[in-house]
Amino acid sequence: MSDPDRPLRVVLASVGSRGDVQPMLALAQTLRARAHTVLIAAPPNFGNWVGALGFDFAPLSEDIQTFLAENRDIMTSRPLKMLAVISRYFRQQIPLQASQLAPICRGADVVVWGGLALCAPSVAEHLGLPVLGVLYSNCLLPSNQHPPPNIPWHGLPGWVNTLFWSINHLLGDLLLRRRLNAMRASLGLAPIAHIRDHLFDAGPLLVAADPIVFAPDPRWRGRYPYANFIFFDDPAPLEPELDAWLAAGEPPVYVGFGSMSGKGTDRIERILVEALAASGRRCLVDAGWAGLGHGVLPPAWRTVRDVPHARLFERVAVVVHHGGSGTTAQALRAGVPQVLLPLILDQFHHAHRLQLAGIAPPALPMEKVSAAALAQAIETAISLPAGARQAAARRLRASDARVQIAERVEAMCSSWPMAWVATLDARAPVPQPCQNRLPQKDLNHANDDVQ
Repeated sequence: MSDPDRPLRVVLASVGSRGDVQPMLALAQTLRARAHTVLIAAPPNFGNWVGALGFDFAPLSEDIQTFLAENRDIMTSRPLKMLAVISRYFRQQIPLQASQLAPICRGADVVVWGGLALCAPSVAEHLGLPVLGVLYSNCLLPSNQHPPPNIPWHGLPGWVNTLFWSINHLLGDLLLRRRLNAMRASLGLAPIAHIRDHLFDAGPLLVAADPIVFAPDPRWRGRYPYANFIFFDDPAPLEPELDAWLAAGEPPVYVGFGSMSGKGTDRIERILVEALAASGRRCLVDAGWAGLGHGVLPPAWRTVRDVPHARLFERVAVVVHHGGSGTTAQALRAGVPQVLLPLILDQFHHAHRLQLAGIAPPALPMEKVSAAALAQAIETAISLPAGARQAAARRLRASDARVQIAERVEAMCSSWPMAWVATLDARAPVPQPCQNRLPQKDLNHANDDVQ
């Protein structure tokens, strides 16, 4: 067992976009404040940001924006095309992730993973380390209350959702299991029977989402504990010019889609201009990774990049966004009206849950949205009763998921391996610690292993 009183060496591994990595940075802030040593493993394009915040960094996987640019088919709500692109991604990423993450984690006490870092459970098993998976949305967990994330149709009968999940599990095994088992064989591990059981049932998971708006399925019977959304304390202030612009008029409409743009930035920019032309509202366009705002926009509008949402959203009239978990969470905490234009994966789930909660109007799929529909949705969002969103804002401002997760990590390590074994399904084999584990190393030198 680990000494519960000594500082831990924690690897936080996440692969994906900013919405996948930023929660790990937030958790790192809290772990550091509790005297633990933290190394963040993430795509190389996040290295400068992580380093500027004073954390050790090791590159993991690749810049997903590059992959998205090369595989435009994933920017679609068509399930089969999306599955094909996802399969192609993991065929490349599974061996790469394992080769990078194993040396990164040697010498660590615990691994916490999120996003698309799907090799983390196997690497932790190989090294005999406790591991915790953090899900930023409950849509990844099988339920008859919602379809799998690659299915954009919500509000379906429960039996239809169950059928989609069964098909999804079969396709997941067909497309990924062989690759994952080849990776596990390279680590000296036994093969897995099913992707779902390996990721969601063979080790502890935690859902970082609001348990009211994104309520757990009662059939999970508490198997997946919640800790609410993880919020990052961005130390950057609003730029003085932006602060002055916000103060000089009515609260603007904020529009930001991260790396998403549907059928292109030119199209969505034309729709925005037309939708807001008659209202006289100002608009703040967040360029994001998609490069929104490079076209001809009205002179009263403003384009920004990398602005801290926590400081901005309380000063806008409505947030128009794609439905990513991070933007959704920040808008909920700000108590601001929302309009969601989902394009892929969990975005449709988030839009549907906000509609059910009375916080947002029905989703407008980004590929099909029109200027008239967007204009109407913005006015509808602003006029919705504020009670539900204000209650969510109070709830989220009072929550501290980062401390809850840090305490869970500490508890896991203090009782390892018994606490982890107790979480296993009775049918799942208990992995044994790797007998030929290499000597522990200072995590500050983890990058030396991946040069």
